[in-house]
Amino acid sequence: MPQQAVGYLRPERVQLAAEALRATSYAELISGVDPAELSSAEVYPLGWSELGALEWGRPWYDGLTQFFEAAARADDAMLVWLD
Repeated sequence: MPQQAVGYLRPERVQLAAEALRATSYAELISGVDPAELSSAEVYPLGWSELGALEWGRPWYDGLTQFFEAAARADDAMLVWLD
C-alpha cells in the first residue's frame, strides 16, 4: 500500500519553493535521473524505459511554478499532499 504524506508550508517556505522552482529549469530537474532506477523503484507513473519517458512532467512544470509564485505573491501558506 502506498504511503501518503501531508505537509504544511508556511508562507516563507512557499516563497523559498517558488524561488527554487523559478531558478530550476525542467531540463535541470531531470538531469542525471536514471529511468532504470525509477523503474526498479516502481516510481509512478510506470513505463520509464520508453523513449522520452522523463518528458512526461514537462507540461505541468510551468503550471506548478506559476502556482507557487502566485501563492508566494499572496503570502499564502500551502498544504502539500503526496500520494
